[in-house]
Amino acid sequence: MLNYKGITLVETLLTLVILFTIASTLIPLSYRMYSTLYNKRLELYASETAYEAAKVILHENHFSGVNTIDHNQFNWDYDGEKICVEFKNLNGERKKCISQIGEIE
Repeated sequence: MLNYKGITLVETLLTLVILFTIASTLIPLSYRMYSTLYNKRLELYASETAYEAAKVILHENHFSGVNTIDHNQFNWDYDGEKICVEFKNLNGERKKCISQIGEIE
């Protein structure tokens, strides 16, 4: 409580404990959210790379290539059935393959 002399030491310590508890909860949560969004963005870029690769395969008959988006390198190749895009995300190496019927896991 506020008295005529100001705020007591116990009130100050309690406030600091509450603030540190909130901060220690929000920092890992925000990092997890950032990591998830970053990896999802790279997945989108890999899909865009596969789409661009399909156009290159159709018009130029090249069966492999490299695409760089936002300083991230996406290597793609076509084996006659599917287009596979390899890239690095925060979890390590990732390979995304897409065939005529959709994405293959």
